[in-house]
Amino acid sequence: MRISIAIPSSFTAHLDSLIQRTYAVATIARFCSIYKVDNIYIYRDPLSSDSESLKQVIKLFRYMATPPYLRKLLFPIDRDLSYVGIAPPINLELYKEWKPIKDLELPEVRLGTPTGYSREGTVLDVGLDKPALVEEKLIMGRIYAVRIDKVTSKYLRGELVINGVYTGYKVIRVREKLPVFLENIKALKIGTSKYGDLYYEMKDKLFKDMASSDDILIVFGSHGYGLIEILNYYGLKPEDVFDYFVNLVTGQGTETIRVEEAVGIALSTLRAVVELLK
Repeated sequence: MRISIAIPSSFTAHLDSLIQRTYAVATIARFCSIYKVDNIYIYRDPLSSDSESLKQVIKLFRYMATPPYLRKLLFPIDRDLSYVGIAPPINLELYKEWKPIKDLELPEVRLGTPTGYSREGTVLDVGLDKPALVEEKLIMGRIYAVRIDKVTSKYLRGELVINGVYTGYKVIRVREKLPVFLENIKALKIGTSKYGDLYYEMKDKLFKDMASSDDILIVFGSHGYGLIEILNYYGLKPEDVFDYFVNLVTGQGTETIRVEEAVGIALSTLRAVVELLK
């Protein structure tokens, strides 16, 4: 079962400084990594005129999901990344530190990114003193899991690991309008709102549908405009686009819940269900 989230490009628009925006993105990145989210979809908020937020948010999310030893290779110096040092590290299990080649305990799985091609396949930087080589022709700029099986004079020989390891979330920019995206994506679609149906009143039916779904998409509104307002802009109601429209916080004590807080609440609640359904 795969879990994805969708958040608006404007979710940091109310924050005055790059430091605050960086920390908000880092908070969501941490939650998504903790609960093994597969995809973070960033959709354009039609009620926001902040056109720069989209690129900045995507850049920050991608940086956070990159192993530290690959960041200089994949990200040039950029003002938008000025404060990434304050963000709490993600530290996935596969974000392994450097070690001498002689200390490798083979087979060892590491994350790497392509740096070039040879007649035998693709060469990847995996954060060690030798590059890794796999047979497949891979895409530059992407991150792959490689199981290293052998050390030769020039390369660490290995193969791609497709299943069974969590390599972090992927960040996907939604090109379509939100309703079109929701219509086209094949998943159990769960919208979140304080105006939604109370979670405890519908959880039995929700759990049953989750158990029969391969993909789950959890959608959030922005700080300024919730999903009700965003859908109103398109002349739609929640039931037109969502399978469930849920209030996951019973007896909410604050007027609003920040997007990064809502993501943490939703994932902690629904990921627990996913684990129970395994």
